[in-house]
Amino acid sequence: MKLSSRAKYGLRACFLMALKKENEVAPVTELASKSGITPKYLEKILASLVNAGLIVSTRGREGGYALAKTPQEISVGEIFRALEDNLEISGCTAGDCSDSYCPNRNIMKKLHDGINDLLNSCTLMDMLDEYRCK
Repeated sequence: MKLSSRAKYGLRACFLMALKKENEVAPVTELASKSGITPKYLEKILASLVNAGLIVSTRGREGGYALAKTPQEISVGEIFRALEDNLEISGCTAGDCSDSYCPNRNIMKKLHDGINDLLNSCTLMDMLDEYRCK
């Protein structure tokens, strides 16, 4: 399974927002420059995160983006699912398999569940703690 650039940059942007002080917004230009992508592409990614309720946007001259919840309350799984079409790795796990004797269904389901369990157990705060230890 390979994650898209949307997931990579979306997680990075959320991580950068988590580094901010409470109630401090991150301008899109700052997030884009620290992520190494264009502000226009990042805006599309951030819109998906806003729609998922993970971040909030503030308009105006002093505007920007901030986490909608604390870093302890946002899992990596939530971020990835908001950007990666629910992290489905195969039609078998999404119920789209037309083969009633599909040999892949059970192993793909276990793989899907394992990946999601791991991503759900890791929060932005865990990432911050690991980052600060280095």
